[in-house]
Amino acid sequence: MNLLRSTVLAAAFVLPAASALAAPPPAGFSAEYEVFQNDKKLGVGTITLRVLADGRYELVTHTEATQGMYGAAGIRRDERSVIDWRGAQPAGVSYRMEQRAAFSRRTHEIDIDAAARTAVSRYRDDTYRLQWSPALIDKHGLTAVMMSELAAGWRGERTFSVAERRDVDAQVYRTAAAVRLRTAIGTERAIRVERVRGDGSGRVTKIWFARERGWLPLRIKQYEGDGDTLDLRIVRVL
Repeated sequence: MNLLRSTVLAAAFVLPAASALAAPPPAGFSAEYEVFQNDKKLGVGTITLRVLADGRYELVTHTEATQGMYGAAGIRRDERSVIDWRGAQPAGVSYRMEQRAAFSRRTHEIDIDAAARTAVSRYRDDTYRLQWSPALIDKHGLTAVMMSELAAGWRGERTFSVAERRDVDAQVYRTAAAVRLRTAIGTERAIRVERVRGDGSGRVTKIWFARERGWLPLRIKQYEGDGDTLDLRIVRVL
């Protein structure tokens, strides 16, 4: 299984299909995480959300393997999303991903131009023209948008327009439960959000957001159809 599967680390980090009023931007944060594969520690990571000088927001995730064969291979992944919150709704601007190992490098870039109504995805040596919409966001930037929507009272199901490598995917997420989650920073009140899939793949994505810490992600867990799991767990707020 790919160590740094973008579904988990981004949360996976996607935008509401429709909102009467735009949710305000989320609070900035920076936190450290540990990465587990099948409940065995695999690596470490950080997630940081901050406002830029021009008023846009930047979400940056860094993860790297420190254990086992993945650690020996030097696998690391860096992702950066820029989101514009100055209009009627948050809008994706750009996404950059670079994944490195000892002898390999993989990149993915997305550029969204609201003025020109275009969206372009570049994965390795291929370029794809995506269907633009005002609600389009990259899958990594989804984390920040969901934080904002939870703060504004989102409960139930929402459909989000997600820029993928080759096309745009309408993805459905739902708030599943209010829980008390035990973490390395203490027991936190949280809401669990799950992705709703109907493809029969057996894949499940769950994200726990902290109610009393600006809705930052406490845990992101991906269950694969073959039984493997990949789990990002918070260990420190910086």
